[in-house]
Amino acid sequence: MKSVLLGKKLFEKRIDNNEANISKVRREVHRIEKGLILPNRKPFFASDYIESTVDFLIASFHELDSFNKKWCCDVLIKYFDEIGNGNHSIDLSREKLHEFLSSIDLDLEVVSSVPFNQSQLEKTPIVYDDLLSLAKRRHSVRFFKDVKVEKEKLEKALDIGLQSPSACNRQPFEVLFFNQEELLSEALKLPMGITTFMGEIKNIAIIVGDLSYYFSERDRHLIYVDGSLFTMAFLFGLEVQGISSCVINWPDIEAYEKEFHKIFNIPSHKRGVCFIALGYAKETGKIPYSEKKESSKILKYNEIYTGR
Repeated sequence: MKSVLLGKKLFEKRIDNNEANISKVRREVHRIEKGLILPNRKPFFASDYIESTVDFLIASFHELDSFNKKWCCDVLIKYFDEIGNGNHSIDLSREKLHEFLSSIDLDLEVVSSVPFNQSQLEKTPIVYDDLLSLAKRRHSVRFFKDVKVEKEKLEKALDIGLQSPSACNRQPFEVLFFNQEELLSEALKLPMGITTFMGEIKNIAIIVGDLSYYFSERDRHLIYVDGSLFTMAFLFGLEVQGISSCVINWPDIEAYEKEFHKIFNIPSHKRGVCFIALGYAKETGKIPYSEKKESSKILKYNEIYTGR
């Protein structure tokens, strides 16, 4: 809970001091683009937070990557174009954004990152059996060749993971990756349950959640929800490139978390989500079969719980 409160405090500090706040920007721009898709929206929706959205976009602009700079600006330009004049807060914010855009070099002529019709989505060449085959192929592998995973392949898998849904599109996580011997050795001291195959792990990724992305403790679980959604897609991104993986449990044990923070100088408002061993599997290495549940055993279709 201490990390939750520290994260909330840091969020509030950024707000009070008008500092860069990526979480605030991403959340508010996403709220606006959701408003834009509504058929019967209010005439001047978002008027109560549009000024702070523009202010924090300007304050955070230098920390955004080029794609997100364009997304934020495209959405806000679309918003101001559709809303029109007549509201003081909106008119003031429109003027402030246009003044800011005139002072920077940003190419807004390429494909616009604004809401679009369902019919414009590209048809996927992947059918159900393809995805099921990939899901069944991916197993938890514990025996790896002594080969470092290339950064380029790691980044490709990350790109797939980052397409996962995230509450208010905030994506409140980072990935630590180690295959340098000294750092790897330190990382392997931390998780439980790897004693029998620790020597096999040559590459490890650690998903780290950032609690400063939230203004309320109500959202304290979202680093685990969003981090887990990202992780599964990331694992599929590894698998299709011939890179095997094994997710390592990171239970909520404060002594372990403190050691993790100490070894890698992790800020107090961040928490570990899970560890992932990954690499090129040994062909002779064995894999547990790990039968999964049948869907009928977990689905309650138009049913409620009865008894215990």
